[in-house]
Amino acid sequence: MKTISAALFFCFTGLSLLSTAQNSKDPIKKDTIKQMNLLDEQTKILGSVFATLETGNENPFTGTTNYLELIEKMNGTEEEKQFLRDQYQLYDLGIDPKKKEEFKIMFNKKLKDAMDKGMLKQP
Repeated sequence: MKTISAALFFCFTGLSLLSTAQNSKDPIKKDTIKQMNLLDEQTKILGSVFATLETGNENPFTGTTNYLELIEKMNGTEEEKQFLRDQYQLYDLGIDPKKKEEFKIMFNKKLKDAMDKGMLKQP
């Protein structure tokens, strides 16, 4: 009886190890769904919160549904706005798995530009 129990134990253990090995050989599934854009979601939430406040000044969050609209309504130079638009575009590309190659290209370009500016400013 003990030998039958031991044989069954080893058979079941072997089968479970084989099934685990089969599952681990499955190809890794890549994420193909774009993640939520947190900048846009934060703008929506803050828009609903600040829309109820009466600050006496023009509220840039009033009627704003995404981050790019908020950038356009903000007080700042065109250079600052363009910098924020570029950052938003880079972030938006980074959360979309279908655009990873485009993200890498843009990221490397921005990194090179920043390094070039840093080299020019050194004495």
